[in-house]
Amino acid sequence: MLRALLIDDEEIALDVLEILLQEIGGVEVAGKFRMVSEAVEQAEKLQPDLIFLDIEMPGTNGLVAGELLGVRCPDAEIVFVTAYHQYALEAFDKNAIGYLLKPVAKDRLRKTIERYESLRERAARRAAPARADAGETPADKPASRQRLNLKAMGSLELYDGEGRLVTWRTRKTKELFAYLWSHGGEPVYRYHILDHLWPEIDSERAKALFHTTLYNVRNMLRAGGFADTVAFGDERYWMHADHVDSDVERLNALMRRGGVEEVDELLALYRGDYLETEHYDWADGRRIELRTAYIRHLARLADETDGPVRERLLWKLLELDPYRDNVYERLLRHLRESGDESSVRKLEEWKRQLEGELAEGG
Repeated sequence: MLRALLIDDEEIALDVLEILLQEIGGVEVAGKFRMVSEAVEQAEKLQPDLIFLDIEMPGTNGLVAGELLGVRCPDAEIVFVTAYHQYALEAFDKNAIGYLLKPVAKDRLRKTIERYESLRERAARRAAPARADAGETPADKPASRQRLNLKAMGSLELYDGEGRLVTWRTRKTKELFAYLWSHGGEPVYRYHILDHLWPEIDSERAKALFHTTLYNVRNMLRAGGFADTVAFGDERYWMHADHVDSDVERLNALMRRGGVEEVDELLALYRGDYLETEHYDWADGRRIELRTAYIRHLARLADETDGPVRERLLWKLLELDPYRDNVYERLLRHLRESGDESSVRKLEEWKRQLEGELAEGG
């Protein structure tokens, strides 16, 4: 039996929703509240599975209230109820579990509950192998987490614990995840997030879009077994990313190590600049910083090595900065000394084409 909290300032709306849930069955109404403050105070004790929350609450935006309830009940699914608040729904797609339109339709309510149960069963199936590997039964302590794998060099790609590519509900869901992750666990004030992700939208609409987008991020992570990944406190948000392995972290580790033993991985990891294809303005500083450090590191390694390793390093440097004549000259000299005439011709042809493009553009 699922447990539900109902929060709405209209008594009749609470009664109608309770009746519909009774008719559908399988859901126990653990509490009904007309004041958000009372619901927040009681939520942790009641431990609901589902929270039906009216967006248009007097004195308190329901989306903000959802944040407070999310802190108290991180495992609960929040379903927003609205008479039609267009800007608050823009971050949801038509199949989202996250909202119901007033007057609440019984069929839609049933589908919402079924969708929640489906998500819960999927999360349980994903957790089961980890328990089995640890020799535990479902009644034992919670299973150890699988790890997420994030690629941020070039494009942003997130893979779940089974190696499947995560599908983002909206582009902003993807960007908000990237933004919070990029801060490395450091808390970020909401107004900073709004300024970076919704800079040209009025503040009230931006707040609503932020909260619905944050809901999408949390819902996606919760479905994968990572319910407490995004935290909130003192008007700030941060991400617990200790279960996320990233190519950026690995790249930085290799550069700190400084040797040439893992040069193959060093070259392969740099699929493109940091978040290059995502075109996030807020990532420009980090993108330039990482690119500069990487080029400097490759140049140092090229000075310290010779043979095929130096050749590969110089090709990569030329790929990253084709206008650096000193790299071109070093690579050309290296190829001639090694007697690789085919590569010499290839490099000289590349140089002629580059100069031709410059002449046309000049």
